[in-house]
Amino acid sequence: MFQKAYRIYCRIEEIITGTCFLGIVGLTFMNAVLRTFNRPIITADDICLLLFSWAALLGADVALRYSRLVGMDILVSKFPPKWQKFFQILVFLIMIAAMLMFIRYGILLARRNWSRFLNSLPISYGWVTISFPVSCSLMIFTSILKIKKIVTHFKDDSYNVRKDNPDIVGEEYTGIDAKAEKS
Repeated sequence: MFQKAYRIYCRIEEIITGTCFLGIVGLTFMNAVLRTFNRPIITADDICLLLFSWAALLGADVALRYSRLVGMDILVSKFPPKWQKFFQILVFLIMIAAMLMFIRYGILLARRNWSRFLNSLPISYGWVTISFPVSCSLMIFTSILKIKKIVTHFKDDSYNVRKDNPDIVGEEYTGIDAKAEKS
């Protein structure tokens, strides 16, 4: 039940992120074309700002889920697999601590900006700034799930959470590929 709900949640988040991105591209292109005819879309910049804040920050959670965030593992990769897992858990815990701080200050920022409006739209600027704490909350959830997977597979030296991505719906990385590569 949880896995099915989680897959639906992941898919919705990816659709929202992609739609926001396509909206930015489409609106920017349309505005550029209309500017040549001296008919710009006045609200385009504000709409793009709103869409960009949500696309970028929801996209960060999607990137975290698929292990596509920038990382450096030159030193960590030299350690045995159990130590690598320990360091991965440590990094996720540090990320969670940072996200909790971002949520706290992001909510304060959104509250301060709620009475401020976008330049050309009667929409609160708070909708732009609230994307940060919302996305941080989602990233905490993703980090907790990643930690759970690492702990569950801690004794399996072939398991690597960075390769355990939701690419194949309903399946997780089992280490079979790593075993096949060694032989």
